[in-house]
Amino acid sequence: MIRNFFFFFLILLIIIMKLNVNAQQFKFTDLTPSNNSSFTVVDGNICKTTKFFLVEGLQGQTVNTMGDVDFLIGGLIQWTNSSFSLFEFDIQSPRGNSFFQFVANSGTVIDPSIGYFDLNLDCKELNISTLSVDIIQDVIWSTTFKYFSVVKIKNLPENVEFTYDSQIVKVYKMGGNLFRIVYNENFYLFQNLNTWSIDFTFSVSNSLKISVPFKNRGNIVTNEIYDLKLYPPLGQFVLYSNILSSLLSFRIKSNLQNPVFRLGTLGYYSTPRPILGKPNNLTFIATCLPIKANGMDFSLYGQNETQPSFKEFFNFFVNITESPRLQTPNSKLTSIKDNSTVGMAMVTSEYNGTEFKFDFNPFQLEYKQTFTITDFPFGFIGGNNEMVKFGFSLPADLMSISPLNILNLCMPRCTHKMRGDFEPFIILPDTDVGKLEIQYFTSIYIGNLKFLNRIGIKSTVSPNLSSVSFLEIKETKYIVLDNGMLVSGTASEGFWEFVTEIKFDFVELSSASIKNTIKIVGTKDTRSTYEFGDTVYQIGNEFSKLTYPSINLKSKKVLLILHIKNHYYNYLNDLVQVSFLYNDIDITDQSVDNIMFFTFNNIEDYKDLSIGFYLTDEKSLKDIRFENSIFTILNPNYKFAVWDQTTNRFRVNFKVPANTLPGNISYALVLDNTNLIDSNYLSNEYQLRATSIKVDIYGPIVTKIIKQQNGWVYTIQDEVNGFRDGFLIVKGLLDSSFYNITISMSNLIEGSGDKIIGDYKIIIPLEFGIGISNCITQDYLITQASLFDTYGNNNTYVKHFVQEFYEDSQFFDSTSNPFIHFINDSSPLIFNYYCNGELDSSPPNLIFFKTSRSSMDVGSLDRSITFTFQAQDLESGFKQGQNPIVYLVPQRLAMEQCQATPTITNTTTITFSCTIEVPVGFGYPEGFLISVYGFINNRGTYSGFSSKDIKDLNPLQQDWFVSTDFSFNIPIITSVSEFTNKDSTLFIFGKNFRTVDTAIIYISNGSDINLKTITKTYSSFIKLTEVPLIDIPFKLLLLDSNQINIKSNEFLINPIVYNFNYSGPTYTPEPTLQPTLQPTISPLPTNPPQKCLGNPECGGKNKGYCQSGFGCICYSPWYGIDCTSKIIIIPTPQTNTSGPTVEIPIPGGGGGQETNSTEFLFKSLVTLVSIRELGFKGEVIKTFPFDKWVFDEIDLTTGRYNTSIVSQNGNDIKTTNITTIIQWFNSSKNITFAGQELQMNPSSVKFTIEIENYVFSSALNNLELVMFASILSTDESDDFCSLKQFGDTTNGDNSNYIKLQVQDHSMYGRFIKRAVVDDNIVGIENTLLDEFQNTIAESTSHSTQTFIGIKIPHFKNKVIIDPDFFVLLDSESASGENSICSKSNELSASKIAGIVIGSVCFVAVVIISIVYVFIKNEKSKKFKQQIQSKLKQLN
Repeated sequence: MIRNFFFFFLILLIIIMKLNVNAQQFKFTDLTPSNNSSFTVVDGNICKTTKFFLVEGLQGQTVNTMGDVDFLIGGLIQWTNSSFSLFEFDIQSPRGNSFFQFVANSGTVIDPSIGYFDLNLDCKELNISTLSVDIIQDVIWSTTFKYFSVVKIKNLPENVEFTYDSQIVKVYKMGGNLFRIVYNENFYLFQNLNTWSIDFTFSVSNSLKISVPFKNRGNIVTNEIYDLKLYPPLGQFVLYSNILSSLLSFRIKSNLQNPVFRLGTLGYYSTPRPILGKPNNLTFIATCLPIKANGMDFSLYGQNETQPSFKEFFNFFVNITESPRLQTPNSKLTSIKDNSTVGMAMVTSEYNGTEFKFDFNPFQLEYKQTFTITDFPFGFIGGNNEMVKFGFSLPADLMSISPLNILNLCMPRCTHKMRGDFEPFIILPDTDVGKLEIQYFTSIYIGNLKFLNRIGIKSTVSPNLSSVSFLEIKETKYIVLDNGMLVSGTASEGFWEFVTEIKFDFVELSSASIKNTIKIVGTKDTRSTYEFGDTVYQIGNEFSKLTYPSINLKSKKVLLILHIKNHYYNYLNDLVQVSFLYNDIDITDQSVDNIMFFTFNNIEDYKDLSIGFYLTDEKSLKDIRFENSIFTILNPNYKFAVWDQTTNRFRVNFKVPANTLPGNISYALVLDNTNLIDSNYLSNEYQLRATSIKVDIYGPIVTKIIKQQNGWVYTIQDEVNGFRDGFLIVKGLLDSSFYNITISMSNLIEGSGDKIIGDYKIIIPLEFGIGISNCITQDYLITQASLFDTYGNNNTYVKHFVQEFYEDSQFFDSTSNPFIHFINDSSPLIFNYYCNGELDSSPPNLIFFKTSRSSMDVGSLDRSITFTFQAQDLESGFKQGQNPIVYLVPQRLAMEQCQATPTITNTTTITFSCTIEVPVGFGYPEGFLISVYGFINNRGTYSGFSSKDIKDLNPLQQDWFVSTDFSFNIPIITSVSEFTNKDSTLFIFGKNFRTVDTAIIYISNGSDINLKTITKTYSSFIKLTEVPLIDIPFKLLLLDSNQINIKSNEFLINPIVYNFNYSGPTYTPEPTLQPTLQPTISPLPTNPPQKCLGNPECGGKNKGYCQSGFGCICYSPWYGIDCTSKIIIIPTPQTNTSGPTVEIPIPGGGGGQETNSTEFLFKSLVTLVSIRELGFKGEVIKTFPFDKWVFDEIDLTTGRYNTSIVSQNGNDIKTTNITTIIQWFNSSKNITFAGQELQMNPSSVKFTIEIENYVFSSALNNLELVMFASILSTDESDDFCSLKQFGDTTNGDNSNYIKLQVQDHSMYGRFIKRAVVDDNIVGIENTLLDEFQNTIAESTSHSTQTFIGIKIPHFKNKVIIDPDFFVLLDSESASGENSICSKSNELSASKIAGIVIGSVCFVAVVIISIVYVFIKNEKSKKFKQQIQSKLKQLN
């Protein structure tokens, strides 16, 4: 609305505004976004402002300025056309009133009568006395941001600049006159005051003191540092590359669980981080930053005994020697141009000298102001690493406005470059090609801190000689967008859509002037750059500025400082009611799935926000490679809080990692890119607390290396978690042959140890063939290694930067080096292979090369292309396991690689093939070139072939180039948001979604779900809601239901699974220790041998089989003692918030399984009734009926119910808490309870009941939990029967079952014969309570019901039982023996007895029939009312 009004106002100004007399030839319009003429001094004694003027009628003239005072004005024409010119003036005005006149300049005459604009400015000095400082956040320590505070400067005018001492602090603007102050080491390491003060300087004589209290950590610090070690020893470090450094480790005994240390030199600091040990006795490690060669002094600082001061614990000297590095020759590349093929011109650059040596450093290829990082084998056309022959082909424009195309090749640091600059085929003037201009730009907030940006671009000339090659977005880092983002039109006139994510980022005031930009890079070497901010552009037919997508909290009614009746609130104080599903958790050897709940005061201002959440504990930061040095960037993966309408709270699911640093597990809530709530600021009650008896945030290390023929023996140690697996990259120093070697426990040498420490044999598969001399002597070097422990911690070594580290553009974490004991000594990482063969100087040859298609639609689903080629080496043959790579090279250099594999082989000739699916939009509109590299023979020579070489091989075939087209009619899914088994919303990204109205989910268990719940649809984005809860992999398909052929690709989604089943510590026992949960002396109950029932036996060969001693073992979905009942899939039942009761209405026809039965309405009911204290003879001593419950929703399928009773024995009176968690399972899942693994069936419900602190009347007494279950049908037919069965299960789970059947539908309950009693696994007994039968209606032909008693032995503290229920469809109706049928109306002779609920896992499986919910609804209501009435009578 505001934007539309702004544009309307501008148009109105252009139409009606007359700035002087009607005779003016040139008309001025002020387009400055803020038109205030009063300004405040921002720098010394001057004011600064920027003005934008639209001048109409200029034909080559310009604008001059006149004024009555000295001032500085810089003028710049932003753009001009036949009617208008837009001028930008940066004005610096002295203090006081100033007058300026902008005058049109006609030729050499400045004549105000033909057009002018008058401007009056009032430059005022800031009155410091009007400012005041509010402390929003005291000084606190954060692992990610070090020491920082938040202040608000009240009454500070907008855009007033100030300075500060950047050597001691950095200041970041947060909006609303809020500022975050981050204190540098130069300040806090030498600070000993409880109030930290700095100055904000506004002018020479005006400064404002900002004094913030230091938040004391609450106790006196005691630190004992010992066992300091330098790596390498004695501080003699050889700097091979920027990615490795020397290291310091030390151990500490401290009364703080996370003491603060800093390691610094020359004003640069890194953060020592804890890696392993036990609480209060930890090992720390730190990087000694290699700031410069030669020597450096380092100092280790830690918190002093009195806060907030620090003291120097240790200082040492590191002598750094820089190793010489190979560089590319300072030579010229030979460039050969080729425009002989319609549709694609190319340039081929080659180097055939003798000075190019290669040592596995990747190299940078720069081409026409774009660059890429690439590695062997791209470009290696011949020779070996001692004398490389290099050549490659790149796409080239046939016409260009640039007189020279830049082409450079260099190694890291690029001190030497190989240049291959070349002139274009045809040079055109700029006016002939024109510009690519933005015609439209908008940003749409789609949620989860993400914006969908839509930009329209059009060429200014016709016909369109230039088209978009790619877009470059500059924010905190560069984002390059190719034409895969094109959603309609063409590359010369179309619309692009791309998503940007808001990440919390520190933008210091001193760098705030650096603006975000969009650069449009076109073919013909055209470039257009637009700045986000106050600069005004002509966007289509409007004059406006570009606004970079960001969350404006004010526009969300979330004011950072919300003024209400002269009072203000802020989000740090508004945050309330923070709690966790599990707190005070034990994370020893276990990860804990958890939920955080929170809300805000003034909740209407917050509840529409997307709030990001991430953990900042040491393990979580290690996993995202954050080291907290000057080189690292914090880039967490957010989990997003969801507003729960039922509980009026936010909730967010997350996982607490195992064996991380205990204490308060720190976290952060992110509101936008500048506003964040750090948990370190919050009160103790809002902290997530964890305990652990051990800490391991470090991967395995290699402690010993023994060289052997063709490999090594490694001694690998991981003293806490233990080694899991890893890999090594080994390369031949002469021929660059590549071996990826996997290491696992299978490599462990028998008898050498275990996962904690052991010897592992590593063999390089060197096979040469064609005789014993068909090889070459060379060294093989480990260039990369990663080792993982059993909880995913990894240590990684890289000899040189690899591409993934370039993409992250951050410093490599040297502390995680598995070869920490071998820093400086690379000889153990090399083994020599000796052979008496001679070097083969003739490289492999390419015989033929075939591309499966010469053109492709990169907007279609069929984007696959196959390459088949044959190579030959007659002298020595091909080295085994070394396969070439096909490169697809577009103009932007965003190459795709296709790894070939041999299909036909002999000793000297191999036919290779590979297939690749290119990304959407790849190579559009220019197409892409094809090249192949990486042929290696047995005797030290490699070869590769550029696009020119492939063309020369067969000029009549277009196998070296593929042209591209781009259609927009078929939807394509390219990615989705993170999805968990607790999510019901899915973000889908891709192309061509405009007409999509249906999503189909194919679940791997065979179920299909059709969804019409698409709430937001754009060309490249869909928001899908009401997604069912799924915890197994599934495929997603999108379609247009009105057009049968409009279907997307099937996209595989693997949900992240949360299991909220934390039950306390589960320590892995040492060999000499007893397990945490111990069985009682009496053995646990087991089921007696069962006979296999049924005719045919166990339902026949397709339904199950007979296993001796157990009975029938059924194939899913068949179930029961004779495998004739089928598990059926039903929707998640509605949650009952009044008590732990599950009522399941089932539409007939079998639910998720097809049946031929008539469709009736069945309903089943399961509920908890009471607990009873029983005497040793079984008599009832006390009865406690359940009345009022407090409900708390855990997620959409899980709820918690709490109630309490008062138990008493004499003066011993306690409140007994009963907690019941009911969880619905939509799919099959294995769970573990009381040491037994059980399978939960689809559409089953599990009750977990915990009884705590019961006071028994006698030590001989025990408890009994009473449950009620029923099933009924509302059909009034006469031929109905019901049946009740009780017995032992046959599938080996040692449980009882109860089956309540009406006609062909059953409710099935399973009760294992064990429970967890005072942390011990004990046996329990389950029975049917026949004495209750007279309290409810008798079973009839249309209904059956029962009470079940679960007998719990005497306990001291707590007991846990865990039952579940599910629904069956029976092959036969309940008309057999012991049935109650409508015709006979007689009760069956036998009564089916008891359900066993096991001590650890009480599983009751509710089996329900399926009939349309709306049929016979009144009768089901009467039944429910009758049951409720009888239950009240029982109580």
